[in-house]
Amino acid sequence: MKRKTSGFTLIEVLAVISIIGILATILTPSIGNMIDRARRARVSNNMRQIAIAHQSYLNDGRSSRNLRAAATLAQWALLLAQATGVNNGALYVVAEDYLVTAESRNIPKVVGRHNGDSWEPAEDFASFPLGVTVITGISPTATPSNTPLAYTRGLNPETGRWKAATGTDGGIYGEKGGLIVFLDGHVEFFESINGDNSPFVDYQSGLPTTDIRQAVNSGARAINWQGVVWEN
Repeated sequence: MKRKTSGFTLIEVLAVISIIGILATILTPSIGNMIDRARRARVSNNMRQIAIAHQSYLNDGRSSRNLRAAATLAQWALLLAQATGVNNGALYVVAEDYLVTAESRNIPKVVGRHNGDSWEPAEDFASFPLGVTVITGISPTATPSNTPLAYTRGLNPETGRWKAATGTDGGIYGEKGGLIVFLDGHVEFFESINGDNSPFVDYQSGLPTTDIRQAVNSGARAINWQGVVWEN
């Protein structure tokens, strides 16, 4: 008498493989979106910490004049680190930045180091491709909730769109959009800045504007890891 063999038939195996393939097709975009959101959440938290450090700097009675004099983001970050102790170089780096992934160096751990009674910039930080553009020289009377302090690299103020992920000043997320942190510390992701979703108010007129330059006062300027990006 023959024993019955247990196991799956070929048809059953093929059916299972088909179901797995369908599920993978459905889930892969969702998983990718979840990973993107998690990465942006990390960058948002870093930018929020920068905004908090900036506010702490001003709350201690310091003038923004010294920050305004900084020619590069590394110099600006060093002044903030000296005054507030926020000396984490990774706050200014976006790990998924195409310029960073092309780097052979590790992400810098600190902004600056003590040298006797003074501070000096950490060489690896000063020369590293930083992913944040900060706005200096902002008026102390600016409205915190709609005044931008920093944004991920690559925003074109003339078009309200982020640049493609190429060159030394391209968008971190390419043309998909970018993050902006405001003086009050809240951070938002914008695919573009246009009339329907612009968070900015013209500093002079009080009317909505799509140009980030108009959202801050005369004398303010934006700087990134290479130098001045724009100046009012």
